[in-house]
Amino acid sequence: MIARRDFVLLAAALLASLAAFAHAQPIARDQREALNAAERWLVPVDAQRYADAWAMGAASLKATVGRNEFRDGMRDLRKEYGRVVLRKAEKMAYVGAPPSPEDGGTKEGAQVSILFDTKFVRNRQATEELLMELERDGLWRVAGYFIR
Repeated sequence: MIARRDFVLLAAALLASLAAFAHAQPIARDQREALNAAERWLVPVDAQRYADAWAMGAASLKATVGRNEFRDGMRDLRKEYGRVVLRKAEKMAYVGAPPSPEDGGTKEGAQVSILFDTKFVRNRQATEELLMELERDGLWRVAGYFIR
C-alpha cells in the first residue's frame, strides 16, 4: 500500500512540475511580427485568392514559382482539405541560429518556421508550415507553404 501511495505522490509531483513548464514561452518581437504576417497571408489563401497570396509572398517564393503555377498548385493542394474550421499556431522557431542583440538583432534574410495545427471540414486535421523570411524592407513575408 505504501508503494502505491508513493507512486501516486510521485506522479502528482511530476504532473505539477510538467504543468509549470507547459506555460507558453514569451516570443520575441520579430517572431510576433512573423506570426502576424503569416496570419495575414493565410486570409487570401483561405478565401481561395491564391494569386493574391502569391503577390503577398517573399521575393524568394516568387523567384521559385510563377503566379499561375502557384495559383494552380495551391488550388489543387487545398481542394482535398476544404474550408478551414480552426487554426492554431503551435510551434515557431528561427531557421538556423536565432539573432542576438550583440549582432544587431534580426537581419534581412532571417527565417522563421511556424507550424499551425489546422482543422478542416469533415474533421480532417493537418499541420500547415509557413516559412517566413525577413526582407530588405523590414517586413516578414511567406517564402514557403507546406501542408501535411
